[in-house]
Amino acid sequence: METILVIDDDDAIRRTLELHLKDEGFEVLSGADIASGRELWLARSPDVVILDLKLPDGDGISLLEEQMQAASDAIVIMVTGYQDMEYAIRAMKSGAFNYIHKPLNIDELDVVINKAVSQIRAGKQAKTLQDDDASEFKSDRIAGQSQAVLEIHKQIGLASKSKISVLIVGDSGTGKELVARAIHHNSTPEQPFMAVNCSAIVPTLMESELWGHERGAFTGAHQRKIGRMELAASGTLFLDEIGDMSLELQAKLLRVLQEKSFERVGGAASIPFNARVITATHRNLEDMIKEKTFREDLYFRLKVAVISLPPLRERREDIPVLVAHLLKKINRELHRNIERVPDAVMKRLLQYDWPGNIRELENVLIQAVVRSSTDTLSLDFPGEMTMTTREKREMKSLAAMEKEHIEWVLIEVGGNLGKACEALGITRPTLRKKMEDYDIKPPPR
Repeated sequence: METILVIDDDDAIRRTLELHLKDEGFEVLSGADIASGRELWLARSPDVVILDLKLPDGDGISLLEEQMQAASDAIVIMVTGYQDMEYAIRAMKSGAFNYIHKPLNIDELDVVINKAVSQIRAGKQAKTLQDDDASEFKSDRIAGQSQAVLEIHKQIGLASKSKISVLIVGDSGTGKELVARAIHHNSTPEQPFMAVNCSAIVPTLMESELWGHERGAFTGAHQRKIGRMELAASGTLFLDEIGDMSLELQAKLLRVLQEKSFERVGGAASIPFNARVITATHRNLEDMIKEKTFREDLYFRLKVAVISLPPLRERREDIPVLVAHLLKKINRELHRNIERVPDAVMKRLLQYDWPGNIRELENVLIQAVVRSSTDTLSLDFPGEMTMTTREKREMKSLAAMEKEHIEWVLIEVGGNLGKACEALGITRPTLRKKMEDYDIKPPPR
């Protein structure tokens, strides 16, 4: 019979869990604060601890960290009534088995407890690593209150415990680099974070950008260049849009990951590679493997852990939280003080499908803040935005929508690729590649 310790200052929750868990065949102990919980934890060595985040004499994570440092074998399930990214990441980093929000769903809790007990019985409980408190990470937070965002917070915490390779997948604008930076900040914040957009650099320059080169390695190489791999040191190398990397460079990257070393272009000296690699893509790499445009062996090297980011239209409940967060950021950057969002505006924001995801939402809010003359957000919805609300929008793939938008922009700018790149917020090589992918012909100028 496994022993479960419940530490929660809510008498009703403790009593409910005691009755339920005893009916399930567990021995149940309970404490109402840190002091009583610590005493029971040390005296009885429970198998599972259900630990509240906020307690009268301290926070539950401090008790969790204390017991994990003391090499406790208990599996800890954190529960909280607060939606807080930092606490979720910190709890998972510190060794929590799971992180559940109040009000408690007994069925959800039973599933988690059963998994914990199965792990105990199989003798496979994993030891966790202890890292520094990540509570200072405040900027560019991953805002939201949906279950999807909570899962992302958990996965960031788990990925931050070691330097495994992480693949982040999701549509454009969903915040893939933000997740990569959160993993870095919660694992090696004192080390460099080097980001490279594989779709923004032409293949002939990518090798020099990543590996670096020696003086005289090629025409124009007038001096040695230190590449991003070397600059990343023991921190993080983030390769965005890895699906756009050429097969030749994929093979060379695979060799670096296998051998943990590389040479600069034109050089012979072996340079150690100690950075964690995080990659991101909006493409389906498994389809690309079937099409022979992405290496399967590299794919498995990169996807030791996978974090999937849902599009904004699938987590609309996060939009009010995101609007509040983004407005604070925009107010700070533009020296404005927009504090109120009319109900009618928020309703429209919730209805729109946001094909550009969070990036599009931020751009719309920036434009609205610039146009607002008071502390109330003034937002005039353009015609195309009106027509793509949930009620009126035609079901199309993201690729079809992206193609349509690029064609429209090209027409609006009279076929001027430079102006199109500026309007779309992408580089000329990226635009040319998308035009090739979608078979878009430039309109006559």
